[in-house]
Amino acid sequence: MKKFNLKNLTLSRFLVPLLLLLAGHVAQAQGTSVRGTITDDKGDALPGVTVVLRGTAQGSISDAEGRYTLEVPSTQETLIFSYVGYARQEIAINNRSVIDVQMLTDDKTLNEVVVIGYGTQKRETVTGSIATVKSEDFIQGIIADPMTLITGKVAGLAVTRPNGSDPNATTDFSLRGAVSREGSAQPLIVIDGVPGGDLRTIAPQDIESIDVLKDGSAAAIYGSRATGGVVLVTTKRGRQGPARVAYTGYVSTDQITRRYDVLNAEQYRAVARSINREANDMGSETDWFNQLTRTPVSHGHNLAVSGGSGKTDYYAAVNLQNYQGMDLVGARRFVNGTFRLNTKALSDKLDFSIMLTNSFDNKTFADYYGFGQALNMNPTFPVTNPDGTYFEAPQIAQGSQWNPVANTRYNTNNSKEKRMLGTANLSYAFTGDLSARVSYSYAFQDFLSGSYTDNRLLYMQQSGINGQASRSQNSTTNNVLEGMLDYQKQLGSHNLNLLVGYSYQNIFNEGFGAGNNNFNTNAFLYYNLGAGAALNNLTPGFRRDGVYVNSFGNERTLLAYFGRLIYDYKEKYLLNVSFRREGASVLGADNKWGNFVGVSGGWILSNEAFINDVGFINNLKLRAGYGITGNQNSLSPYQSLATVGPFPWKQMYSFYGSPGDPNWILGYGPTINPNPSLTWETKNELNLGLDFSLFKSRISGSLDYYDRRINNLIGNYTAQLPPNIYDYIFANAGQMRNSGLELLLEARIVSQDKFRWNATFVGAQNVNKIVTVSSEQFFGAAQPITDIGLGWGQEVQRLAEGQPVGVFYGKKFAGVTDNGNWLFYNSEGQAVTSDQIGDDDYQYLGNSIPRFNLGLTNTIAIGRFDASILVRSALGFNVLNSKNIFHDNVNSFGATNLLVSAFDWVQDPNYPNTGRPEPKHRGEPTFSDYYLEKGDYMKLDNVTVGYTLPFKNLRVYATALNLAILTNYSGMDPELGINPFPGAGVEFRNYYPRTRTFTVGVSANF
Repeated sequence: MKKFNLKNLTLSRFLVPLLLLLAGHVAQAQGTSVRGTITDDKGDALPGVTVVLRGTAQGSISDAEGRYTLEVPSTQETLIFSYVGYARQEIAINNRSVIDVQMLTDDKTLNEVVVIGYGTQKRETVTGSIATVKSEDFIQGIIADPMTLITGKVAGLAVTRPNGSDPNATTDFSLRGAVSREGSAQPLIVIDGVPGGDLRTIAPQDIESIDVLKDGSAAAIYGSRATGGVVLVTTKRGRQGPARVAYTGYVSTDQITRRYDVLNAEQYRAVARSINREANDMGSETDWFNQLTRTPVSHGHNLAVSGGSGKTDYYAAVNLQNYQGMDLVGARRFVNGTFRLNTKALSDKLDFSIMLTNSFDNKTFADYYGFGQALNMNPTFPVTNPDGTYFEAPQIAQGSQWNPVANTRYNTNNSKEKRMLGTANLSYAFTGDLSARVSYSYAFQDFLSGSYTDNRLLYMQQSGINGQASRSQNSTTNNVLEGMLDYQKQLGSHNLNLLVGYSYQNIFNEGFGAGNNNFNTNAFLYYNLGAGAALNNLTPGFRRDGVYVNSFGNERTLLAYFGRLIYDYKEKYLLNVSFRREGASVLGADNKWGNFVGVSGGWILSNEAFINDVGFINNLKLRAGYGITGNQNSLSPYQSLATVGPFPWKQMYSFYGSPGDPNWILGYGPTINPNPSLTWETKNELNLGLDFSLFKSRISGSLDYYDRRINNLIGNYTAQLPPNIYDYIFANAGQMRNSGLELLLEARIVSQDKFRWNATFVGAQNVNKIVTVSSEQFFGAAQPITDIGLGWGQEVQRLAEGQPVGVFYGKKFAGVTDNGNWLFYNSEGQAVTSDQIGDDDYQYLGNSIPRFNLGLTNTIAIGRFDASILVRSALGFNVLNSKNIFHDNVNSFGATNLLVSAFDWVQDPNYPNTGRPEPKHRGEPTFSDYYLEKGDYMKLDNVTVGYTLPFKNLRVYATALNLAILTNYSGMDPELGINPFPGAGVEFRNYYPRTRTFTVGVSANF
């Protein structure tokens, strides 16, 4: 009998009548037209002005005489008039049929306002490197993480999902390359002015714009957390006018883009006969990957109400996202509610606003281990036994072949996450020049997680653990209080803006965890940890894996004073100076405070007489900046102090004392070497830039060069014994360098009434190198990282002096002997067998992080149709498909299944009587550059096609994400992690597959 999904059935019963109702009204809707003439500030006709109906893609372009005509569904709508170099205007129709507009230029400068740290500034006078992406330019389709909204939209910003298409996975993102040795120093997230925000608190549909402060001079005002750059997120607010209701909804499904071609049952049997191996043939024909996956269906809905009257405006929204993973159990249910209110009083001198958003995330996690096991499994094994229980093969070496379907079904991993952000802002204008602003925000996060491994699983029985459960809770409160004075003054040709401020932030984190094993029943899952027998069993030799009880609490505080001067003369010569003095509790007693400075200047050449008369130049500006920022993300509270606690290697499994003594004592003592000199990493960055707009602004863009020096790299360094207790100490030593170029090009290719075509290209080059890993006080050696399952001492990457972060390191392949033995080059360039290779023969083999990142977006509008196409590319890096190491090797046969590529001859229709020699890929699994591949790729990443109906701005659209890829990589997808921990450019054996996503959606405004 066919089973129906109740949730999808309910959704269909809701959406189908709604769409039919809307479609029925379309035929009855009576539209009207608005026309007019657009002129510049001199009264001359202005062609090429974009006229758009607010909230839609429906629009028109003024012709050579400045005339336009636009069909609108109602005379109560609002039109938006925009043209590069002129102020954007929003004009309510108010029952008019003719609206003439004069565009204002303000001395030919660009008036677009961008968000900078603690304020806004006209784009034309910006001297730092700042990128802005508006909501209308965001990536469309299903969005699980808000950072993916700007994928491929900002030069120098790399955004990737290292865990494939898992709906519960977070993104990796970095700006202008790696900036820390110990971990990823991702950009600081600031949500509506609140630093340290969590993007998972807000719904993607509530974001109005995202501004990225890329260089040191622009980010310096955020001090000790801005080394990785700053991402400023501005959420939507209400607008004056009657209440408007906006609804957006979508339904999507996923399709796996690639899968591994492993031996099927017939091939498996043939190979076993050919190489005289035992097949353990159970007579089945099982495709284990198919058994482990499904075709997921996800859906999302957002309903927003906004408006305003008098001096008050409001915005409220509710958001529901229901994601399904392509694995059997992975799922995520996200619910968010947002409310924002802005009001003015006291003759508009007092401005008050509040914003409150709550989100609830209910996650069921996939079992990544199952994907690795699906590659291992013998295809002749059945999924279940005749009695319905899951089939297992205990005769196979432990850990080699555990039923992945059983593992997925019998492993329960859930998390309930609550996030809240509340902000209150109060500003008062004392005079037209002087104003004060105070803001307070409170953020709260609470994560409650549970995990249970069923005692029916084979590896639970083989290990004697007999079921294992754990439970944990982690809560964080974040209080931010900031106050500022802002002074703006125009004195003739001199424009001055002076800002001074104070910032206090306190973050408190606490939680607990407990685990137990040996359960007689699976009925409790993780809701009754006391039912496990192991917690109170101190019998010597008893398996206590995962048995523990702990709790923790920690606190960090930041205190800062900051100021900024923005000055220009005739909007021609520009200067921006910022300063922040900041103290942090996590630092050592000798280095609690630091100073962070940013200085930048600009020269608008197009405002000079010798350029002003050059007809094809509309805007030309030179920029230069230098800034000092810090990074304390790699520091945990109390790392600079002498702390006492349970010895780390004794905490969970053992106690000190005599085995015959029932009163065992858990040993306590110093846990780390204290370091009172511990300080933040500092980044000194030079940025040179050029902004331009040419040929009546048909072509515009920017070019930037940057050079970053990151000093005082944080890491574990060798410590002298004595006086230290341990061999290593957490300290600052070493230097890293990043340099590169960034290019932004925007082109208005076609600007006609019924046809508009715009293109945007972003390109970035980054060169990264660890200059040194030592200092006069501390010595740092090359650090092995990234274990792919080969065992201790066989890590495949390193953090090493003179090399980029996460460089591949290992044996260099030299060929194969006639009997199938592998050869490698030693340090003298001789080809020798593996047993003749020593540690000194290992070599650096390739960079794991792309050197070039490119993005090209085309947006096209033809009548009521619109389309957006994004192509992305990454070049200049290597990737490791670790599956080949284990599944492309004859010696692994039996313990695991193999890739067909290991036995090309089995694909011959005449096998096994081909007379061809045995495959020669033999030897123990080991890493070498034989397994490294070029990671270069080009993706057709996002294609969206929409149609706007005249009724209530109803738009329907279809989107395809990750539609196609051009690459020579043999694995699932070369777009892998960019964080050196757990491993950049590495596709692990348990990699969650990447999917191609198809979405259909609708948006309507009422």
